[in-house]
Amino acid sequence: MTRAINNYFETKDYSKFKKIRGNRPVDQTHVNALKKLIADKDLKDPIRVNKKNEVIDGQHTLQARKELGLVIPYIVIDSDDPLDVARLNTGRKNWSMDHYLEHHCARGKMDYKICRVKMDAYGLPVAEAMVLLLKLNSKWRRSTDEFKLGDFKIPAGGIANCDRIGSELMQLKKYFNGTDNSKRRIKRQVISAYIIADKHPKWDHNRFKTACKTKSSWLLAGTSARDYLGIFQRIFNAGLTPKKKINLLDFFDSKEYLEY
Repeated sequence: MTRAINNYFETKDYSKFKKIRGNRPVDQTHVNALKKLIADKDLKDPIRVNKKNEVIDGQHTLQARKELGLVIPYIVIDSDDPLDVARLNTGRKNWSMDHYLEHHCARGKMDYKICRVKMDAYGLPVAEAMVLLLKLNSKWRRSTDEFKLGDFKIPAGGIANCDRIGSELMQLKKYFNGTDNSKRRIKRQVISAYIIADKHPKWDHNRFKTACKTKSSWLLAGTSARDYLGIFQRIFNAGLTPKKKINLLDFFDSKEYLEY
């Protein structure tokens, strides 16, 4: 039986709800956590569905309430736009950039599919793959919001830029990850530092790669992008005359890299 109160509904007919294509997979750990919260105090937070009863927002709440045998509070959203799943979750913490990527890939958006291919090829986190494909200097809010809403478009030269830097990172991966070859991805902070270092007019990948052969242990000490830039600087400059040395920390702190 379904009961309506203004625009708010309740039902125990679990079979009426459908999964929308592109929504993130259900995480049972999240479901279990919600079950504990609901059992402690049931606030009856409604899920959101479209006119086809496809769940736009709240699939973990739906699963938790089903497992507890409780009624499902829900609100019908007056839209069949598949992008509403992304719109409802933009600005919330429950969807990561990876969730948005998978959502738009499932919707058949080619630029997102290319992004996923490059992530897998070069061990890149989604935000860093986006930065490289957009040929940006660093992450910035507008690009992130556009990515979430399905407006991510790779410009001319973006794929080549990602392939070049991605290939260089793969050549350095054994130094960045130490002796642990099982690590699929390079640390995000290392990638961010490398993207900035690559902008320096005197940066030479081959010089850095050669220097890493004897000084790779230095790379294990960093925790932030700035830390790694300092380590890159020390490795790069080792044995060079003062005129050939570079100052990556000044390059970063002055934000000069944003000009490239």
